Amino acid sequence: MYKTLRVCLGGVVLLLALAMSAQAGINGDFDADGDVDLQDWAIFRNCMLGPGQSVSLECQPGRFDGDPDIDLRDAAGFQSAFTACPGSLPHDNCRCPIPAGDGTRSYSNVGATTDGPNEPTLCNFFGQTQVSSDLWYCYKATCTGTAFISLCGSAYDTKLAVYGGCGCPSASPLACSDDDCGRGVENVQSRVEVSVTAGQRYMVRVGGFASFQGPGLLTIGCNVDSCATGVGDCFTPTSTPGCGNPTCCSETCDLDQYCCDVEWDATCAAEAGGVCTGGFPACGSHSGACSAPQAVPGCADVACCNEVCSFDPYCCLTQWDSNCVSEAAATCGFNCGSGGDCFVPHPSPGCDDVTCCEAVCAVDDFCCVTQWDALCVGLAVDHCSP
Repeated sequence: MYKTLRVCLGGVVLLLALAMSAQAGINGDFDADGDVDLQDWAIFRNCMLGPGQSVSLECQPGRFDGDPDIDLRDAAGFQSAFTACPGSLPHDNCRCPIPAGDGTRSYSNVGATTDGPNEPTLCNFFGQTQVSSDLWYCYKATCTGTAFISLCGSAYDTKLAVYGGCGCPSASPLACSDDDCGRGVENVQSRVEVSVTAGQRYMVRVGGFASFQGPGLLTIGCNVDSCATGVGDCFTPTSTPGCGNPTCCSETCDLDQYCCDVEWDATCAAEAGGVCTGGFPACGSHSGACSAPQAVPGCADVACCNEVCSFDPYCCLTQWDSNCVSEAAATCGFNCGSGGDCFVPHPSPGCDDVTCCEAVCAVDDFCCVTQWDALCVGLAVDHCSP
């Protein structure tokens, strides 16, 4: 059975007849993972240097015609070795990962299917164990040490797993992540750190939590410490990750890891202005109550405002919206100390025991924002001594 694959390589269009035979993987296995797939094709393409030029050791195992070059004559060797990858997104199939090196690249998993295994042990987050709508990348480690693999800055609710080798997974992942791009309440992106060995390959599985899809950013770095190597004023945006003050840099990236993985943009600079100076400028800058939505950022209670913005900087950088009010109610307990008995349902928010009220609202902010209902009473029974 033969298929044809039209490949554009160095401006030359080749029409290759590719046989799907029992011999697949013998001659074209550039990455030595036991099969021949798009990863091998990518290496082959990068090794096309032209007659008479030497090639790297990585290229040499895949030579088909015996001479020291990787050139168009070697393409014939793929006739009995290469299995074409199906689908509109080639790396939607684990047989067909595409290379990913250090740095940041854009991707989209819109339209991707799910072909990777369910991972009930390491990837069980909020009852979801699958990495849905997955795409596949093969990363060849550039260092021995620790590599970070980050989806911080993506525009949807992501999920991420990393495996040893670049074949379809047959063992448990080395790491898995759901929400790990900072401590902010809007953090729904994924990030892992894994121990790697230079020259070894690792499969990066990029997908979504539940059924989420969208555009994303995949960033990989090996033995990188952006706060140790960062330059520039932490309060000024730059196009590189990190900034010149290691302490401020670290505090800001604890809140928003994008700043140390991808770039120190205007949001990072504004976040640094709050977390590194002892308070956000928007706090106390106007008389709006923290218990009511505002059209501007911040609210009048400086302590409560800064506490909320330490995990949700949106409230101090953009607008004090209804979410900020809910967070303030749970964090600051501003309706605690009034409203009625904590062990009796009542229509107003909060209850008369401040300590009990704050404990309950830390679990369910509805109780301090909207109404002290029967569920709030149940939480009071669980968390407070009657």
